[in-house]
Amino acid sequence: MANKIELPKGWEWDGKTLKNSSNNKWEFDGKKFKPYSGASSSNTWEYDGKYIQPYSGANSSNKWEVTSTQVKPYSGANSSNTYDRNNQPIAVIMAKVIGLF
Repeated sequence: MANKIELPKGWEWDGKTLKNSSNNKWEFDGKKFKPYSGASSSNTWEYDGKYIQPYSGANSSNKWEVTSTQVKPYSGANSSNTYDRNNQPIAVIMAKVIGLF
């Protein structure tokens, strides 16, 4: 698997907050991942220990399965959209799958 999730340069994770130098800041409480300011149900994601999905409006096309080594779409997974977790924390994985970086 060639796709590895990595925290990009310029981003920091402190165990609760994920942010970059342009003040794009997200918080993660162990279950919900949301913008530090302006959070709503439409831009909040959740992790239940097995799946990453939108807090509101989840369906099989926007749900991701997380295993001990991989992250892949719940539906339609293939080699190009399956990632190696690369020992990254869930918040970093969530940021990757929702397109923050």
